[in-house]
Amino acid sequence: MAYRTLLSSLLAATTLTATAQINTDTAHLQQVVVTGHRPAFQRQADKLIVNIAGNSLFKSASNALDVMKKIPGLEVSGEGNLLLSGRIAPTVFINGKPVPMSPEELLNYLNTLPADMITSIEVMNTPSAQYDATFKGIINIRLKPDQTLGWKGSLTSRLQRNAYTLTDNNLLLTYKTPRLAYTARLGHTGGNTIRGYKAYQHLFNTNIMATNTDTRTNNNNFNYQLNTEYSFSTRHQLELQLRAFRINRDIFSENTLRTTDSTATHLVSHTSSHNNAHLQQNNYAANLNHTLQWKQTQWTFFASLLKISNQQQENIQNTNTRNNQLLSYWKTALKNEVTIRTAQTDISGRLLKGEWSAGARISFTTTHNNLRYDTLAISGQFQPDSGRSNGFLYKEYITAGYLNYKKQFSNISITAGLRAEHTYTSADAFTKDPLTKRDYLNWLPSLNINYAFSASQQLNMAFTRRITRPDFSQLNPFRFYFSPLNYWVGNPYLRSSATSQLTLSWNQKRFTASAHIGKETDPATRYPEYNPITNELAYLGRNLPYNHFAGLEISFPITVTPWWKMNYNINGYYKKEPTPYHNATYAIPITAFTTATTQVFTLPKGFTAEVYYYYTSPRGDGLYMGKPVSNLDLGLQKSWLKNKLNTRINYYDLFNTYTVTRIFREKSIINNRLSHWPGVQQLVITVSYSWGRSTYKARQIRKAEEENRAGI
Repeated sequence: MAYRTLLSSLLAATTLTATAQINTDTAHLQQVVVTGHRPAFQRQADKLIVNIAGNSLFKSASNALDVMKKIPGLEVSGEGNLLLSGRIAPTVFINGKPVPMSPEELLNYLNTLPADMITSIEVMNTPSAQYDATFKGIINIRLKPDQTLGWKGSLTSRLQRNAYTLTDNNLLLTYKTPRLAYTARLGHTGGNTIRGYKAYQHLFNTNIMATNTDTRTNNNNFNYQLNTEYSFSTRHQLELQLRAFRINRDIFSENTLRTTDSTATHLVSHTSSHNNAHLQQNNYAANLNHTLQWKQTQWTFFASLLKISNQQQENIQNTNTRNNQLLSYWKTALKNEVTIRTAQTDISGRLLKGEWSAGARISFTTTHNNLRYDTLAISGQFQPDSGRSNGFLYKEYITAGYLNYKKQFSNISITAGLRAEHTYTSADAFTKDPLTKRDYLNWLPSLNINYAFSASQQLNMAFTRRITRPDFSQLNPFRFYFSPLNYWVGNPYLRSSATSQLTLSWNQKRFTASAHIGKETDPATRYPEYNPITNELAYLGRNLPYNHFAGLEISFPITVTPWWKMNYNINGYYKKEPTPYHNATYAIPITAFTTATTQVFTLPKGFTAEVYYYYTSPRGDGLYMGKPVSNLDLGLQKSWLKNKLNTRINYYDLFNTYTVTRIFREKSIINNRLSHWPGVQQLVITVSYSWGRSTYKARQIRKAEEENRAGI
């Protein structure tokens, strides 16, 4: 919860300070550029710092997601989902502060954030007690600070092409005075994306069903952001941010379902489905951040309001392919509104030659959801389908407080903390399930011990306890179809899970290694249930008893020649979770490994080329096993016009191999295979142009030097 900027610790025993007066001539001084070389990856206490700015390893990265692919222990799926340490969905911070966003808005932000704007990314896989209990991992993106006064701007355009075309255009404008700073951002995404889904299901001695779904999504999305910062003094700042994100999509899905007998020799039926949907989503957010320092004490206050409104209409027709007879026809109307209100305050200072911090947070979330199904009757009129229509109201109240203390003993730094969070929830499915209430208190300790052998060699041990509350989609008892006979449905009775994790990290110069082990109680998961009467396969939610997990992550660079550099991220993971299913419990130890390799070539005439390869071995859980996943990406970058114009060409998934497949383990119960193809293969051309320069340089010189020395 404390989101103040922390400068890097100085490991030297003594610090020499010199003061000199410099008379600058602003008539001749036009621009100051501070350059330096830092290793790509640095370990600092409980976080891994990935230096992006000025690092050739990230030169050809098209956006923030491209950068994250190369971070040790972090994976980016084909749909843009983030996975930390093989199991954690991390929370994204911007400049040390959480930015509440819907999943759609966050994906859009990371997709459209140019790598040029990022100075570093900090990875915390064991957050301390000062952070919210549900933050099991944190990815903190630090944007390049703008110390110049006056106008500056940049325009970035991305063209993505596979079977269809998608464009992203973003305009960024900044204006800064000695006290006020304004930032405005405008973005638009237009065009089409594609994805595919295949499923195979065969219950013993029954028919075999094979389904194939292709989905095209047409986008016309806008995002706006306005940020104002006012500095009363160097120790007193106030910041206000307003955001809007608007989605306007038309979704076209074509599905075929082929059913044969149990011998797969005789065709029983062949149907096709046409699903046309229109989605509108409006996100509005306001964030207020206030920071005040006096002497050795700092106080911060942060408040945010986020409102998400969704409306979606679907038109679904199922037809007999052999005679073109209409089998069923239904329409859906979904309305969903989510409001999240958050306020928190933090205070920190010094006590007994150490640093203390404390804080409190309150949060109130409401979710209103209504889903209506209308089915075409024999009379030719649409009639309400009460069996699938429903309303759902979810409320969540959270109050929290924490206390942290940090003490330095020579080369050893110890940070201990304790957090308490009280949660009250109510889930009301109006027509299906009775009101479900939860009321519980969690005590969450944390401990971090860091030993610095030298400035480039550190050993870190961290323990943390976190919780995971089921999200709205896991609780919502509505049916969400991804093929006519395949759907998933939420469970309002899901409980929160608790995770205890111990992590040991080591870094020596450019080599980093991290090992972790832990246990999660009551993890939430999905399992399949087949209905032999309707032939429907439903994926339902429930809590498992526990999940044991462990992992090892290694990252190291290799410099082959001055113009050829490589970096390797190698991760190994283990988990075991008892899974009760059909009067049996499956407790299968599962191991997997991933490797990500980046090779960067500095070519003549200022060109930079990149080859990126990703591979993950078969993964799975108690019920499903997976197939290997891999992809090969190429990139080429060059800057022009004294670095004002930057061009990139990227080709993702060169051989079109990125497909996620899951296979049910016990074929004697049901032979079920699922395959998702997210359409990763595409050619992307990115062009960005920056303009503007400082009119006041003296302050920039001093600030840039302080930041360079502190490593931020």
